[in-house]
Amino acid sequence: MSKRYVPKTYNNRHVIRVIIGTVLSAALALVVIFFLLFFGLKKYWDDDGRLDIPWLMDEQKTPED
Repeated sequence: MSKRYVPKTYNNRHVIRVIIGTVLSAALALVVIFFLLFFGLKKYWDDDGRLDIPWLMDEQKTPED
């Protein structure tokens, strides 16, 4: 019996493509989230370079005399 010719189109690289695609998608998502946070929180920056986010600030209690 002779072997049947099967072209090397698949060559079992599907798993590697899925892993690379997942890593690239996650990296792209992190870059997009970073830029969204960077430009979205830009209005809360001080001149000193600190972030003053109103909903994260502790309420300062005044002493009652």
